[in-house]
Amino acid sequence: MREAAEPRPPSEVHSPIGAELGEILAIPACGIELAELFGLVVDRAHRLLAADRVAVFEFDRERRSLLARTSRGFPQDELAAWTIGPGEGLIGEAFRDGHPLSVSGARGSDPFLARFASAYALAIPLQAEGEVAGILYLGRRSGEPLTGQELSLLRLLADRCGTALVYHRLMARLQGQAERLRQLAAVPAVVGVREPLRAMLARTCEAGCRALGAMAAVVIARGGEEVVRASHGLDEASLADWPLEPEGGAATERSTVRAAGGRGILVVPLRSGERVLGQVYFLDRGERRFTQDDVRAGELVGAMMAGAVENARAFEETHAALRQLSAAQEQLIQAEKARALSDIAGGIAHEFNNLLAIILGKTQLALERTESNGVREDLGVIEETAWRAADTVRRLLAFVATPAEEGMAPVDLNALAQDVVTFTRALWKNDAEARGVKIEVITDLAESAMVHGTATELREALTNVILNAIDAMPRGGRITIRTLRREQAVELMVSDTGEGMSTEVQSRIFDPFFTTRSPQRAGLGLSVVHGIIGRHHGRIEVQSQAGHGATFTLGLPEARTPAPVWSLPSPAPPRPTETGTILVIEDEEHLRRMLLDTLAAAGHTVEGAANGLEGLARFQRGTFDVVVTDLSMPECSGLDVTRAVKKMSPATPVVMITGWGDVMTPERMGSSGVDLVLVKPFKMERVMSVLADALALRHAS
Repeated sequence: MREAAEPRPPSEVHSPIGAELGEILAIPACGIELAELFGLVVDRAHRLLAADRVAVFEFDRERRSLLARTSRGFPQDELAAWTIGPGEGLIGEAFRDGHPLSVSGARGSDPFLARFASAYALAIPLQAEGEVAGILYLGRRSGEPLTGQELSLLRLLADRCGTALVYHRLMARLQGQAERLRQLAAVPAVVGVREPLRAMLARTCEAGCRALGAMAAVVIARGGEEVVRASHGLDEASLADWPLEPEGGAATERSTVRAAGGRGILVVPLRSGERVLGQVYFLDRGERRFTQDDVRAGELVGAMMAGAVENARAFEETHAALRQLSAAQEQLIQAEKARALSDIAGGIAHEFNNLLAIILGKTQLALERTESNGVREDLGVIEETAWRAADTVRRLLAFVATPAEEGMAPVDLNALAQDVVTFTRALWKNDAEARGVKIEVITDLAESAMVHGTATELREALTNVILNAIDAMPRGGRITIRTLRREQAVELMVSDTGEGMSTEVQSRIFDPFFTTRSPQRAGLGLSVVHGIIGRHHGRIEVQSQAGHGATFTLGLPEARTPAPVWSLPSPAPPRPTETGTILVIEDEEHLRRMLLDTLAAAGHTVEGAANGLEGLARFQRGTFDVVVTDLSMPECSGLDVTRAVKKMSPATPVVMITGWGDVMTPERMGSSGVDLVLVKPFKMERVMSVLADALALRHAS
C-alpha cells in the first residue's frame, strides 16, 4: 500500500556519516550538464543508500509526461521509452500531489512497479521555482524502508537536483533573453529601411518570430486610408480573412488563428499615442502559455511596427506635399516665364507689325502699278510671305493676350473637335498618304460637352495640339480625341501613338520657340495652347514616355447656359465711294508715306504728321473729316491725341492704328474716345473700309 514516506522510529536511527554527507555536498549544483549531475545523484543514492533501483524523472511540458533522464538498476535502455503521466502510479501521484510517497509489498495496479518490481519504493518530488519539475525514484528489493538519516540524505540529493534544474532553467532563460535582445536589436534597422510598408512589416514579423520563438506572426494595420496586411510564416492567401478589428473579439481572433493552424496566440496592439493603428498576432502550434517576457518582447515589436506605420504615413504625406509644392513651383515658373515673355513679345510684335504693314502696303501698291506677270508673281510671293510672318506675330500676341471674360460664351466642344478634325484632314490624311504613311483619327465624344470660352481660341488650341501629334508620328499612327464630362468641368483628351517625350522635353514643351520638330515649326504652338487654356481658367496636362506616345488633357470649365445658335449674317449692301479730308499721324515715315499715297490715290485730301504734337497743331489750324493716328508714339501717344481731338471737336471720328493686335482691343480704347481700330498689318481694302466707316460716322453726327 502507498503511504507518505516516514522514517523508522528513533531507536532505529543511526547518526549521519560525515563522509556520506560530504559526498552528497560535493555534487556541484551548477557548472555541469544536467545529465552529468543526474548521473552523480543516481550514483550516490545507489551506493550510500543501498538502493537497487534509482532513477531521475523530468517533466516534459510538450509531451505532458514524466521521462527518465538517468537511472541505475533497470534493464538496459528499457526505461528510456517509459512515460508516466501526472497522477499515474506511485511516481505520477507524487508528482501531482507534490509530496513524497512510498509503497511496501503490494504492487497494486501501478504498471511501473509491476514491470520493475521492488519490495520498497519511494518517490520524492523535485521542486524548482515553486513547482514540481520531476521525481527522484528509489527502490529496494529487500523491502527495508529508509531510516531517518537515509531519508534526509535522499532529500538532500533531491534538493541538489532541484537546485540544478533551477540553475539550468535560469541559464536557458538568460540565453533566450540574450538571443531575443539580439533579434530585437535588429528590428530598428529593419524598420528604418526605406522600402514599401508591407515589405517592412513582413521583415519585422520575421524578426518578431525569432525573438519570441513563435511559429508565425501576422500584422494588420491602417496605413493612411488603406489597411495593410503582412505576415511571416503564413501564405499570402490566408491574410485576406484577418480583420483589422474583429467584431467578435477574442472568439473571432481564436477562430481565425485556429484556421491558420495555430493553437497558442499572443495579440499585441499597435499604439501611437492614444490611437490604435492595428494589432500583431504571434502564433504557435502548441497550447503555449506566453510569459511576461514574451509579452514585453511582443509589445516592443508592436511599438516598432507602429513607428514604421506612422513613419510611412508621414513619409507619404510629406511626399504628397512635396509633389504639390513642386507643381505649384512649376506653375509659378510658367507664370513668371509668361510674364517676362509678354513684355518681350509685345514689343517685338509691335515692331514687326510696323515693318509688315509697310511691306504689305508697298507690295499692294506695287501690284496695282505693274502689269508685268513676272514682277507680279514675285510681289505675290513677298505678300504671301509677309502674311505668314504676320500670322506668326499674331500667334505670339495670342500667347501674351488676356481677353476679357465678357468675350466668352458657351462653346460646343464636340462640334469644335469635329470641325478641327475636318479642317486638319489635309495634313493628317492627304499629306501623310503622299509621304507614304497612314494616320488614323478616332473620336470618342461625350453626349454633351459644353464649355465656357472663346470658340476661335479653343479651335486654335485644339488645332495646335493635333498638329503636334501629327509631327510626333513621322511613320504614321493613331490620334484619339475624347471628351469627358467631369464635375463642373469638361476634359478634352488628345492621344497619339507617336515617339513620345522624355521628362526633360516635357518640362519645356510649353516654352515659346522651343521645338524638337522640323525647322518649319516656329515652336509657338504649345505655348499658345498653354496661354489660351490659362486665359480660360482651365488646366493642361501631358502624360508621355519616350517611345510610347503622348496624351494631352485640356480641362475647361463647363458652360452653365446652352450655346447660342449662330446664323450667317446677310451681306451688307455696297457702300458708295466717298472722299474726305484726312489727317494721318504716324511716326514711322515709310508707313506714313504709304498711307498718304494710298489715300490720295483713292481721291481723298490728305495731310501727314510725324508725331502727336505736330498732328494736334495741324488739327487746330485746319478742318478734317477724319483723324488717323498711330497708338504708340513718343511724347504724345495716340490715346493722348484722341482725347485732345475729342475735346476740340467731339464729332470728328478717330481711327486708331495699332501694332498690338488683340492686346489693345476696341473695348479698351473706346473709353478714350477711339471710334475705329485698324490693326497692323493690314490690307489696303481694310484701310478703305475702315475709312468709309469713319466718314459715315462723321456725316451721321
